[in-house]
Amino acid sequence: MMALLLPIVAVAQDAELAEAEKLIRSGDYKAAYQLLEPLESSHAGEVNYDYLFGISAVESGHVSRGAFALERVLAISPEHKNARAEMAKAHYMLGEHDASKAEFNNVLQQNPDETTQRAIQKLLTEIQKIEGTATSFGAFLEFGLGLDSNVNSATSISSVSVPALGGLLIPLDQSARKRSDNFMQFAGGLSFRHPFSQELAVFASASSSHRVNNSESAFDTASTDFNVGLEIRPNQDNQLTFTLQDSQFDLDGEDFRHAYGATAQWLHTLDPRNQIGFFAQHSGLRYDDNEIRNADRTIAGVNAGHAFQSSFAPVVFASLYGGRENARRSSFDFLSQDIAGLRLGGQMRLAARWQGYTTMGYELRNYDDRDPAFLVSRKDDQYDATLGIKFIPTRDWAIRSQVGYTKNDSNIRLNDFERATLSVVVRKDFSW
Repeated sequence: MMALLLPIVAVAQDAELAEAEKLIRSGDYKAAYQLLEPLESSHAGEVNYDYLFGISAVESGHVSRGAFALERVLAISPEHKNARAEMAKAHYMLGEHDASKAEFNNVLQQNPDETTQRAIQKLLTEIQKIEGTATSFGAFLEFGLGLDSNVNSATSISSVSVPALGGLLIPLDQSARKRSDNFMQFAGGLSFRHPFSQELAVFASASSSHRVNNSESAFDTASTDFNVGLEIRPNQDNQLTFTLQDSQFDLDGEDFRHAYGATAQWLHTLDPRNQIGFFAQHSGLRYDDNEIRNADRTIAGVNAGHAFQSSFAPVVFASLYGGRENARRSSFDFLSQDIAGLRLGGQMRLAARWQGYTTMGYELRNYDDRDPAFLVSRKDDQYDATLGIKFIPTRDWAIRSQVGYTKNDSNIRLNDFERATLSVVVRKDFSW
């Protein structure tokens, strides 16, 4: 984020403050912060020190520390427009948009120079976009590298006994068995949101992702997703969204699955730290080269989130869902299934530019009829977990390192599998 700084006045009282002011003028806020931070116990309460320390802290990512220092300045010198401008920016970076707007408007009333006015107007426009009161456009690009222990989500056994053939032991082709590889992945997308009022807005997005394996090219994948929807906010505590969705999934450069449908969701804010929601989704699944798998799926569930009051800003969430997938052809009801699942997760700030996150999930799938080859009704218990760290080196850039694990336990051994992944992804976001 650009530094919103009015010209620094000559405030140095000693060598350390003079050096810190020099570093700030050159844009080296981190070095200025490291120079001033050890002096806080002896200099806190001095306007000149607190002003320089506040700027260096805010601009180097120690926003809360900087805000406290700037508050000390304004308590003594409420007319200090330089400190007030930086305080407005600190509120903005902390997500305190009402306070930020109030401070920015106070600075504008003091007739700052044209450059500062333009910077403030730009940040006020960004706040409007965040609050949903201005049209916004977004985009992203991603690139990643990783390792996958099971690129085809396949069993590790070399042969399988088929009861329908009298228990005949059939060897499995290499492509039907667990294959490991390293990979590259690319992704990008565009988004748009336009509010007609504070209560009504439309939105749309398109994204595409590609994963290229180093040697197992038969399992290269690509997906393209389109969404368009309507957002309704009858009041500050409730939000309704209705979304139409279309998705295409390709395998080895060929069409594999097409999904289309609609999702409805209601989110209710109980208080600033707690939110609950309900959702329902219906989609059609069409397989280009395997029409017997064509199906209609309906899922509904409830979710909840809680933000703890802590310097680490931990947030936890949970989702419980259930539904049904019906094969389009009644003669293939052994592919129809009941679905139930649970997801848990959370994230927390580890340091100024570091976040940690994790998710865990369980899904139960009970199939209707006996599988014609294995003569039992299939039942799957699937478990998955992710653990990751995200580093934000600067605004609109993120580096994400993540490990993931999936295990599917099935009463038909051919459907048992385990999969572990390790990836590092760099992401660049754009907004205007």
